[in-house]
Amino acid sequence: MIEVEMKAKINDKVKTLEKIKEIGGTYSHTEKQHDIYFNAPDKNFKETDEALRIREIPEDDDFKRILTYKGPKIDPKSKTRKEIEVEIADTDNMVDILVNLGYKPAAIVNKVRRIFIYNEYTVTLDKLDKLGYYMEIEYVAKEGSDIEEIRNNIYNVFEKLGITSGFERTSYLGLLEQLE
Repeated sequence: MIEVEMKAKINDKVKTLEKIKEIGGTYSHTEKQHDIYFNAPDKNFKETDEALRIREIPEDDDFKRILTYKGPKIDPKSKTRKEIEVEIADTDNMVDILVNLGYKPAAIVNKVRRIFIYNEYTVTLDKLDKLGYYMEIEYVAKEGSDIEEIRNNIYNVFEKLGITSGFERTSYLGLLEQLE
């Protein structure tokens, strides 16, 4: 799948939440996400603009666990990239597999994500320690889709929400690394 995503810094979360409801966004759920990022033994994902992570999301008495590979960005104005995800049963065993293959844990990112649906878009309001609040608007596209049109449509959703600045292409991992 191709994930077309744009992100912007949010200064007033209360106003933003009100605007989401005002334009017809529907609250889906809130989840805590614990992400473990890895770096490859044969290349530096920071340099190649790729990412490999395990995400844990608490659910009832267990966790949902997802291994995700994100390819390099393919659009100069958004975070559009190929993304491959697979659910895994056990984080510790998956970490052991990756480490034995030469991958090294590189960083941990924790966030609380409020998820909304607006038309065909997923709108999230994310809270991250040290970074504050960000909004992401995402559209899952098929390969060969008109990325520019989708990106413009996402800009339009941001405008409806009163967000016209603060856009950021850097990942949360990259933003946190900039603070170090």
